Amino acid sequence: MFGSARPTTALLAAALLFLLLAAAPVLPETDAASVRLAEPARLLGEGGTLPPERAARPEPRGEARGAAMTLTVPRLGIRDLPVPTGSTQRELDREGILHLAGTGPPWREGSNTFIAGHALGFRQTRVPYVFYRLERLRPGDEIIVRDRRGAAYVFRVYDRLTVRPQDYWVTYPVAEQTTISLQTCVPVPTFERRLVVRGELVRRPPG
Repeated sequence: MFGSARPTTALLAAALLFLLLAAAPVLPETDAASVRLAEPARLLGEGGTLPPERAARPEPRGEARGAAMTLTVPRLGIRDLPVPTGSTQRELDREGILHLAGTGPPWREGSNTFIAGHALGFRQTRVPYVFYRLERLRPGDEIIVRDRRGAAYVFRVYDRLTVRPQDYWVTYPVAEQTTISLQTCVPVPTFERRLVVRGELVRRPPG
């Protein structure tokens, strides 16, 4: 009687083990790319192969694509330069200057209009050297943006920052003010950092 219980116990244990294994969840095979963490946003502006010794007043080559505003910076010799809107390095390399999509135009209260420009640029760049002398801006200098109707928004420089490419926070709005930020790469030719010059809105179109 006792001898016949052993195989029964063994069979019950085997059946229980089978049920446990069958109930266990099967983990799917994962592709490394699908679980890779998203890379943090980086500031645009890397690169440029034109020789620095040829830098002069920025001269556009052709028309800007989809420009909703123009930029004037008297100290830098920039006058009514069309600024297209975009978000990719390819667009910046092509245009030489770019209003970063999503940062808001200057006519939006509380925005930080973020404009990136190459210090050098490439052979195919529409406006090379646009911010080659950005470091010359001083507190009190004017930055003027005009919309498509020609209405002017006047900013006054108040701050200058040197940050890392991953310091994307400089594109965010500044509390309790409407701001413009001009950004380029420094130093030439390593482009390891980003120089950001900020201005505060001091005059807007009447009405």
